[in-house]
Amino acid sequence: MRLNRVIKKYFVIVVPLFLIVSQGCSTKYTIKAPDYQGYKGEINQHHRLIKAEKSRIFQILTQDASYKKICPPGTTVTYEPPLPYQAGTIVRTNINHIFKLEWRSQVEEVIPDSKIRLRFLNGFFSGGLEFWELENKGDHTWVSQTIVVQPKGVIRKIFWNVKVRLKHNIMVEEFLDNLKCIAEGTNG
Repeated sequence: MRLNRVIKKYFVIVVPLFLIVSQGCSTKYTIKAPDYQGYKGEINQHHRLIKAEKSRIFQILTQDASYKKICPPGTTVTYEPPLPYQAGTIVRTNINHIFKLEWRSQVEEVIPDSKIRLRFLNGFFSGGLEFWELENKGDHTWVSQTIVVQPKGVIRKIFWNVKVRLKHNIMVEEFLDNLKCIAEGTNG
């Protein structure tokens, strides 16, 4: 009996510590990049090469109707105040698809046809950042979506490592696939 309690206690302590320590080891989207050295947390980044001009992609990302077309099913996004998209705009996101999360972000920086930076105000990613960056590559645009997250508390770190990161990666990849289809005119 005593041995079982010792094993359970060991399991309860060692497994969560392993998950926290191994943060970032299980996904190819976790990067180390000098561009984000000034920020604390895990850098999770996704890319897509899209055959469309930066201005077209920027327009899709910053206009309500087109943005909603590229959101995966079960994703609802609203803006306060209503668009145009600008520094200070609050973006409310609700996801009820692969997982259920909701949060508010605030647009901190908008460089037309080039960059959007948002700060997560609440929810799972509170305090983190999201970047959308567009770069010319010949007749294509290299689109990068980056989040810098530092889940607070042991439970959130465990959830990030066990479940949320993987599901985030799936959702963002679907989002970027939809963006590519719409921007290239191959869908809807």
